[in-house]
Amino acid sequence: MTDLLNQPSNSQFKFSREKILAFTLILPSLILVFITYLYPAIFTFVISFAEYDIIRLKIKKFIQFKNFEFLISNYFFTSSVLRTIYFGFLICVCTTILSFLIALLLNEKFIGKAFLRVMIVLPWAVPSVVSGVLWGQMFHADTGFLNALLYQLGVISGYKIWLADPLVALHVIAIAEIWKAIPFMTLFFLSGLQSLPSEVFEAASVDGANVFQRFSNILFPLMLPIAIPLFLIQFVLAMKSFDTIFVLTRGGPGGGTTTLNYFIYQEAFETFNLGRASAAAYVLLIITLAVVLIPTISRFLMKFFWGNK
Repeated sequence: MTDLLNQPSNSQFKFSREKILAFTLILPSLILVFITYLYPAIFTFVISFAEYDIIRLKIKKFIQFKNFEFLISNYFFTSSVLRTIYFGFLICVCTTILSFLIALLLNEKFIGKAFLRVMIVLPWAVPSVVSGVLWGQMFHADTGFLNALLYQLGVISGYKIWLADPLVALHVIAIAEIWKAIPFMTLFFLSGLQSLPSEVFEAASVDGANVFQRFSNILFPLMLPIAIPLFLIQFVLAMKSFDTIFVLTRGGPGGGTTTLNYFIYQEAFETFNLGRASAAAYVLLIITLAVVLIPTISRFLMKFFWGNK
């Protein structure tokens, strides 16, 4: 009798068999993830502490933290880190504000609303390389639309080479990235606005709340849970910006538009120093994770210090 009770039931056997079948079905996906993500991440981490022979495709020797020490003492690297952080936050702040304003506009009723909704998606649908070429033509010194317009309006006395100034060039790239990122964030903001209960705003209007009070006390708190994840996603995308920089300036002039992502490309595919490129890649990863984890860490600290009060 005891032996019969200890034997596995058919349901237990069936459940374990179903688990084996499920694991077998997802195994190809797991292998693909390992090949395309996990293995490169581990390999990059290993060679960040080594000198790598790109011809023989093998590690020459391990040099511990010398790649990181070189990067920290390198002016071009440190300046690219600061430039990348500024570039990322500039794009995120401008994109968030503009997208929210456009979403507020699209949430109202007016003639041509459906057409404008379609048009707002177009920048997002344009490939990054094509977008870079379009903005490059617009800011071209000789044939650019912007120079011609400003000259005709009398704003400038002669055609200006916009991309020759590092600061101007960096902000031109930022404008191109903002233009491309606005549709993505606008659609999410618009869906969030349309999901809000209209009764709350109507009740606030009846109680005498003005536009600013309705925005600060109702709309902003309700949209904040949507805005924060969108801001963080856009920051990650901004940190990864490459195509627009490559097409417009290739990191110039004088390295003035070299972000950390483009610095990694230069180290890996121009100077062929995969060790330093890998070390820089992990610095980029650490910066990105630090910013992305700020809300989580803030909530944890608030709960830890004030949760019991």
